[in-house]
Parts: sequence; structure tokens; C-alpha cells
Amino acid sequence: MDPRFFGGRKYRVRVNLSYSLWNWVTSGIPQRSVLGPILFLIYINDLIECCTTHCEIYLFADDAKLFKHILNECDHQSLQEGVSELHVWTQRWLLTLNISTCKVITFGRNIDKSHVYNIMNNNLVTPIERVDTIKDLGILMDEKLSFKEHINNKINKSYAMLGLIEPNFNYLTVSTCILLYKNMIMSHLDYCSSVWSPYRKGDIEDLEKVQ
Repeated sequence: MDPRFFGGRKYRVRVNLSYSLWNWVTSGIPQRSVLGPILFLIYINDLIECCTTHCEIYLFADDAKLFKHILNECDHQSLQEGVSELHVWTQRWLLTLNISTCKVITFGRNIDKSHVYNIMNNNLVTPIERVDTIKDLGILMDEKLSFKEHINNKINKSYAMLGLIEPNFNYLTVSTCILLYKNMIMSHLDYCSSVWSPYRKGDIEDLEKVQ
């Protein structure tokens, strides 16, 4: 393999017609390469082994979710140890966590929000922000998994698309109308609908009004 794929590369930044000085690339690989995703998977492969002794972990691209069924204080402590192991792993591989994007959410009926999970940030113990709703792969999830906020968001987006279509397409054939509807409206209503599909009559009626 050509060693220049991994080293011997320089980069500079352009803003309008101004360029920065050239600098050496010390890490990473060219984007849009076939080998890039494979190397990334190899790079993060041992993260699962570090955390699964304390909690469960899901990985998707560069996103990691640590979770555990909490029944007692020992479970809280075990999840905290998993978070601590995640920090140790990032330090070992010279990665930096964006603490502002790290969130804690608890799903259930009787939710205990008293426990605080911490993570190291610049050698300081920093509490992880607790939230009531969180977006995961485009889906807004709340503590009760009612998906009410997600449904309202999809309805608003659909009406916004309808408002965009009506004034800009005065003469629509049936086929064009169906094409626009499927691409600009139905795509919002269908995305991961098997996850958030409503069961309350009011939510179902609100969604059907769009259609």
C-alpha cells in the first residue's frame, strides 16, 4: 500500500480568496475513501470491550450510547464506571469528548432524577447534563416514550412543506402532486414510523389531517 495514504500529506485552509500556511497532517485519512470506514471500525472496536463489563453500549458511526437497567444504587455505580471507562479509552487513543453533546436521559414511569453522572473534562469532574428529551437518529424521544414532541415536530414540518408547495405550484397534475407529496411530505411522516407510530386517537387524527 502507498505509504502516502497515511502520511506525507499537507493541508491549508481557504476563506474566500485568502489561504492559510501549509501544515502537516498528523492524523486521519483522506475523506470519501473506501478504506476510511474500515479503519474507523478497527479504531473503535475495543471501546465495546472496555465498557460492556459495566454496562451496555450501542455504537453508530461516531456516536456511542451507554445504558443500563437501573434497579438499585449498584446499577447507578456500574453505569458511572462505564462512563469513566469511556473517558479512559478516549485518553488512551488521544481523543477529546465534546462534553456539551453528552447527555443523560432516563426512561420509565417512576423516574429518579436525583443521581448525577460525572465525566472528566480538562482534568475536572464535570456533571453530565440531564435532559427530558433527546434526539437519536432524527427521532425525538422523551422520558415516557410518548413521542408527542416528535409527532408535533413532524406535523409542523409537513404543514411547512404544504405551505411551500401550494403557492409555488399553481398548476399541478395528479402525478406531479403525488410526486411532490411523496418526496416532500410523506418522507417526513414515514421516517422510522415503526418506532414512533402513535397509538393515541388525538395524535393519529392530527397526523391524518396532514394527509
